[in-house]
Amino acid sequence: MNKHALVSLFAVAFLSLLASPLWAQTGAPMYVSKPGEEYFDFGDEPIRYIENDRVKVGFNLAIGGAVVYLEDKKNNSGNMINSYDWGRQIQLSYYSGPHPFIGPNGEKPSDSWAGLGWNPIQAGDCGGYGSRVLEFKIIGDDQAFVKARPMLWPNIGLLAECVFECRYRLIDNGFELEATIVNNRSDKTRYSAHGQETPALYTNAPWYKLVTYLGDKPYENEPTSTLVDLRDGNGWPWLNYYSPERWSALLNADNYGVGVFQPNSVRAAAGFAGGDGNKGQALGEKDSPTGYIAPHESIILDWNIKYTYRTTFIVGSLDEIRQTVYSLAQKEVKKTPAWEFKNDRQNWTYANTTDEGWNLQGKGLTFSLLPNESAIANSPDTFWQTKDADKLEITGDFAGSDANPVEKLTLIFTPVSPADACWYLQWSEGDKDSAKDRAEKEATHPRLPEFTVEAPLKRAVGGKGWTVTVDLTKVKEYEGAMRRIQIAFPPSEGKVNLKSLKFSKSAQ
Repeated sequence: MNKHALVSLFAVAFLSLLASPLWAQTGAPMYVSKPGEEYFDFGDEPIRYIENDRVKVGFNLAIGGAVVYLEDKKNNSGNMINSYDWGRQIQLSYYSGPHPFIGPNGEKPSDSWAGLGWNPIQAGDCGGYGSRVLEFKIIGDDQAFVKARPMLWPNIGLLAECVFECRYRLIDNGFELEATIVNNRSDKTRYSAHGQETPALYTNAPWYKLVTYLGDKPYENEPTSTLVDLRDGNGWPWLNYYSPERWSALLNADNYGVGVFQPNSVRAAAGFAGGDGNKGQALGEKDSPTGYIAPHESIILDWNIKYTYRTTFIVGSLDEIRQTVYSLAQKEVKKTPAWEFKNDRQNWTYANTTDEGWNLQGKGLTFSLLPNESAIANSPDTFWQTKDADKLEITGDFAGSDANPVEKLTLIFTPVSPADACWYLQWSEGDKDSAKDRAEKEATHPRLPEFTVEAPLKRAVGGKGWTVTVDLTKVKEYEGAMRRIQIAFPPSEGKVNLKSLKFSKSAQ
């Protein structure tokens, strides 16, 4: 599904939820048992906590162990997390086909949510059924582990054929979430990539102000941008934007709150729902107005995939949040892109082809060529400066068929554009700006065109496979900042294998 089409479905579904939340009709969360599966007995009190001198984090074991409590103790924040329904909290949520998803016994989704497709969610479903915790444990003084069977949000009372595993670890001023989905779907269809929240955060109304960095000089302490503020009309529908520092924050009127750092995600959806009049009001976790941040990645979810990401939640002032991000980024963000396809796809996706599955076992990405159409492999969106990466090497086996051999690859580069700094204005959910407004913004913040580089193939040393080496200093369009590369294969037959793609700085 087109990313913006998927995002607009979130908007329609959210509006339906505000109008008539089904969970409120059903009361306390209910449960669906799976034969032979033992659930964790949380007793009479489902909430568990871990805390240090600065932060307190709480998990609700009645709804899949989702985070329902986050407090900045130093700044007396109280609970920042919204739990108006089981689609809020801090929690895992994933998307795949088909659309709509019909259960094994013909269980149809709610009409309001059918467009989301297969959507397992950590807390519960739109009807108020809570996801079931299989295992929970506190590890030492600073960690908790939750294993849960999620409900399918659109399909009331239906457990998903997957397991969520969450490891929460406190840091000085926040916590790290290591999130894993383990699929075991009976439907083995190879669905296309879908936009994923990695993960979703919902705050209470006092934390309404959305701040991030927009620009092409990340980690240089350049000025931040406030995307949602008091009485500005922004926030809902959600804003979608490109932020190469890979963090966003929801703050109160004093510029204190919570930030989300996802080292693999330069795109995010975020905002505030509930109207300008409720921004900053003293409303709580069961009130509807809410702030939202979700880092976004486009990911293929195979029927048997095991996929893990790590995200850090940081409390404090805007300066404290950003400086913590800078410290983490030094260890977690690559200055120069490099992808080695040893174990998984590294979040690459495709057009006009599919691969043979996520578990590569050291064999690289293998996918089919088409006789009448170009197969394309797409890198995830990222960020790099061309001055740091003027040499490119690609390895694999790209020979194609004997009758129609592959002799060259076409490399497609996407620059970081002035338009990326106002992407959120041009492409909010629902496109609320007029065509005239968007045209004016596009005129002052142009979209730089993609450009291509033809790369001839050469047999690798020793005759095993092929290699492509490109001197990018000779490509005049290759300057400034870049955010994506694609590899287009000429029409052919047979299969190709992609083992690695690495940018580097050439020797001077």
